[in-house]
Amino acid sequence: MSNTRPTSQINYSTISTTYPVAGQDNNSQGFRDNFTNISAAIAQAKVEIQELLNNAVIVADLPTGSQAQTNDLLGSTLRNGLYSQFNGIYVNGGTVTTSANIDLSQGPMQQFTAGGDITLTFTNWPTTQQFAMVRVMLIGDQIQTRKITLSTSNGGLIKLATGWVNKDLAVSTSLPATLQLNNTGGLTVIEAWTVNTGSTVYLKQIGTY
Repeated sequence: MSNTRPTSQINYSTISTTYPVAGQDNNSQGFRDNFTNISAAIAQAKVEIQELLNNAVIVADLPTGSQAQTNDLLGSTLRNGLYSQFNGIYVNGGTVTTSANIDLSQGPMQQFTAGGDITLTFTNWPTTQQFAMVRVMLIGDQIQTRKITLSTSNGGLIKLATGWVNKDLAVSTSLPATLQLNNTGGLTVIEAWTVNTGSTVYLKQIGTY
């Protein structure tokens, strides 16, 4: 992580603000030098402004200032600040009949309706030395009891919190983990997190509603 701030390379000191001198003949070379130096400074300003446009965090599009933008921070760190409000993206993955991915890049709160006995796989955990967490709302289809098998990408290990309920008694605390949704269509919320790019995923149930 670098805290280095770039320094502007715009050189305006070579531009003479007192040329031409009033009341006397002025060498045309002085004009040419001034124009050259002005042109060089403007060209460098264009380069730096373009770099800002490419890399700055912006809240709206520049042409109209009215369209919200998505900023990819490319893994940069925000630190030592205060926040007033941050909201998370909610994704409704719809009805799943066989299998689906719980893709962390899509948002921190995701919902799936089980249209059968299904497998849900956690994917796109961040790189190592980063904490990541996702909550998942699981809903039954109100037809019959559905078995949900939870796994994680890259052959990672799932560890269940103490008190994990509705678990298939034949399943240990390692991958895969299972739970059952009853036929009344109730909502079960689970939470999963990792600190080692998904090699070990910790899983707990928030509650059943």
